[in-house]
Amino acid sequence: MRCDVRFENAHFVGLGADAATDQVAVSGGRIVAIGEAAQALAATEVVDLGGAHVVPGLNDAHFHLSYYGRQLESLYLGPGRISSLEELYLAIEERARVVPEGSWILGHGYYSLDLGAHPDRRELDRRANGRPVFLSHQCGHLAVANTAAFIAAGLDVEHPGQAPVGGEIAIDGSGSATGLLIETARELVTGALPSTTLEQQTTAIGAASAAAAAMGLTSIAEPGICAPGALPGSRHDDLLAYQRAREAGALRVRATVMPLIDGLNRVEQAPGVWARAGGLGARTGFGDERLRLGPVKIIADGSLSGRSAFVSEDYEHEPGNRGLLQYLPDDLRDMMFEADRAGWQLAIHAMGDSTAELVIKILEELAPVSTLVQFRPRIEHFSLVEPGLVARAAALGVVPVPQSRFIGQFGHGYRRCLGDHRVDQVFPIRSLLDLGMVPAGSSDAPISDGDPLKGIADMVRRVAPDERTVAPEERVTVEQALLSYTQGSAYAEGTEGWKGRVREGYVADFTVLDRDPLTAPAESFGDMTVEATIVGGAFTHEK
Repeated sequence: MRCDVRFENAHFVGLGADAATDQVAVSGGRIVAIGEAAQALAATEVVDLGGAHVVPGLNDAHFHLSYYGRQLESLYLGPGRISSLEELYLAIEERARVVPEGSWILGHGYYSLDLGAHPDRRELDRRANGRPVFLSHQCGHLAVANTAAFIAAGLDVEHPGQAPVGGEIAIDGSGSATGLLIETARELVTGALPSTTLEQQTTAIGAASAAAAAMGLTSIAEPGICAPGALPGSRHDDLLAYQRAREAGALRVRATVMPLIDGLNRVEQAPGVWARAGGLGARTGFGDERLRLGPVKIIADGSLSGRSAFVSEDYEHEPGNRGLLQYLPDDLRDMMFEADRAGWQLAIHAMGDSTAELVIKILEELAPVSTLVQFRPRIEHFSLVEPGLVARAAALGVVPVPQSRFIGQFGHGYRRCLGDHRVDQVFPIRSLLDLGMVPAGSSDAPISDGDPLKGIADMVRRVAPDERTVAPEERVTVEQALLSYTQGSAYAEGTEGWKGRVREGYVADFTVLDRDPLTAPAESFGDMTVEATIVGGAFTHEK
């Protein structure tokens, strides 16, 4: 008996119930033998991994691939480059000197909690020399536009009017727009932004997937496609862009894509019985091992760092501000029931504790009448939750998709928004595991840098940029963190039967590292090197 390729001279790290081994045989992109059994097979190709350490392919359960790709062309204004508002304004001045007159200046990543305030519309006017400016906040839920951008969108900055439900246009004491657009109010301007062509979107997906492969990722879940305006970097035909990237050989990761519910048709199945249907009746699970439809995404609230997530207690230093729900509770309930009725698994964005409580309450009503063969709802972020909510979610079988990387990059900001008395409720992991939940490893890139190794380290260390620890009792072991980024992410997308393990019958997806992650100090993960990334037995990245 033969195999296509045998990977040898390596340390395949044992995780969970899977033992360590030194060699793996692969045929047809799947593991067919391990250890001595692999050695016994004649191989068409033998790959010597030079004693490197190998883990199952890392899988990011919440990675905006198309948005990440689009931002590679945008002006980065985040931590590490911009440390003051004046630096931001100077960056706008510099970009204005090279951008043709009438063209837009697009930027992303500004972090108001470090800058002390949001950029001001009038100051952007002065620095941009007549060019329209649109800057996305680090969290992706807020943006700032200057006067030229408002005019391009047909808005009156002196009398901006009402924002859509779930949003807000910030105004000053005279009633004029400050430039800040909160949540759904962003859509008032995003429709006027330069349109992205299908070719550009396809190229962006390919470029982002190459970057993801270089980080060691073999799989991602794209949390929101086919929703232009509602999600940055999205088009109505995102799935086609993914297909084209795959056909061109540019999609270097396995992708589970989640349509935003806004992109699904509302269909009356019977008098008064509505369902949210995908194109051609497709639903969760359609596709193959490379590109498939995942759950439907519903954005229920905003962000903590943008102070727009719906919370039970006022944000620090902002009396009366408890954030926003994107939908009226009854409308949210209807959407969740309609999506389930059409055969979609649910993935609900819930950042605030009040939002999480509302979502869990609706799920408790939905679970007994769900039409799904397997009821496995996801809560994306699940970021501010008290123990009682965690227990109720665990009882429902909810899959939490938190982003520990946010602690390593933005934990100090959460303390400023929530205060010392609430910050230790942010992004629990240990308590989820203790209740039998299966958390999925994720980054929400490009909101964070997307680095899975740093995300794993943040699960273990939970140290914010100001060197203060956030919820130390929620720390986990390196092995538990690795399991979240492998088996946990597979479980979140319903592929745990063939992905996320070094075991016969599973896909041959591997992340090759320069050191053993189980013995290396978590503090050293930032220096750990991804030597290679392998998907289906083929290299997608080599150092």
